[in-house]
Amino acid sequence: MKKKSCKKSRQIRSSSICSSKRKKQAKSKNCLQSSSSQSRLPVTCGYKEGLLDLKKYYKRQKCILSEDRWFTPTEFERFGRKEKNKKWRTSILCKGITLQKLIEDGFLLPKTFMKGRIHGEKQKKRPEVLQQQVVLESAEKSNGSQGEDDDDIDMTKFEGATLPVACGSNSGVLHKCRFAGERCGRCIRTENSWLTPEGFIKLNKPDGIWRKDIVSNGVPLGRLIKKKVLELHTINCDCEICQELDQHLNDDVCFVCNSEGNLVCCDECPRAFHHHCHLPAVPEDSSGKWSCIICVLKNMKGSSQKNQQDIMSSPVSQYTQHCQCLLLHLLRECMTDPCTNIPGGSENICGPMMLGRVKQNLENNNCPTVQVFVSDIEYVFHHCTSKRDNDFSRMMSRLMELLETIFKP
Repeated sequence: MKKKSCKKSRQIRSSSICSSKRKKQAKSKNCLQSSSSQSRLPVTCGYKEGLLDLKKYYKRQKCILSEDRWFTPTEFERFGRKEKNKKWRTSILCKGITLQKLIEDGFLLPKTFMKGRIHGEKQKKRPEVLQQQVVLESAEKSNGSQGEDDDDIDMTKFEGATLPVACGSNSGVLHKCRFAGERCGRCIRTENSWLTPEGFIKLNKPDGIWRKDIVSNGVPLGRLIKKKVLELHTINCDCEICQELDQHLNDDVCFVCNSEGNLVCCDECPRAFHHHCHLPAVPEDSSGKWSCIICVLKNMKGSSQKNQQDIMSSPVSQYTQHCQCLLLHLLRECMTDPCTNIPGGSENICGPMMLGRVKQNLENNNCPTVQVFVSDIEYVFHHCTSKRDNDFSRMMSRLMELLETIFKP
């Protein structure tokens, strides 16, 4: 069973980092700004390893240090016995990625190393390390950007910790605190999983360019990076997001009450729960693989031949998991703690609290039939929305929708 322990934070950058990894936070913050200590990239060519010095690379000098010797990229290609390729940009790799790919994606500026080449004044002023602005400028040039006017963007749409994103027919929610780049940081939450931008674009447009083809409110991510809505990590970043590629496969907040804390994570889906928020409650000392009630029901093979009327008249004991799943969804939509202590009956008790009473009745086996269980929920909706007929109609419509989906014969 996967577990996660998180605490709420006001700062976007740390809002979803687990408390057990707080000691790495300072290190993570440094990944967004290049420094002299990050001016070298680890590279390989064949069986040879070296360090690419970005300062020397941008000055078109011998920029790769290997075995106490300096090489140009072409010389390093020969040193690694790959001279037959005659294309150092594909022969030299950085963390398994060709330099050609880094140049195409904008992480490196294209440079040639021909002798006697005259460098313009503008080229001499290029930064010595990978600055975010240079990354985007190069990406726009390589992708054929036409220099769209950013002044017409309504930046208020991009405030907050999350952004709605889409690529073709697929949609998801991008969490800023998890964003790092194309392949690092599972920052996009879809219905079934957490994905990197690369993984998200492969769902619908495998040959697409993530900066251009993933959009939020009609604006490509590349422009949002340029406007500093998203902060792109450098290729040589060593923060926990960039180094631990398999982390954050589950949500950072409870599926039911939408708050952080000690969470138990489902092994089949991205959902996470507080032990007491899940139905049934998860024992604190549980171990091994664990699946939430939503996944349990999804994996159950439909063997019932009963119609809806027969199901409603059946004992709750035959459909306990279905009732738990339905109530779990309703409690989530009420966005409250389902375990609040419920006082005596009162006209002032809000709907979420009264759903907590329905939860207690279900746990205590006080609902003889499924129909009684559903009637209890209908009573809560009527009691809390008697003066707001539109709300009552909407909530009843949602209840009928869940009944049809979860109790499907």
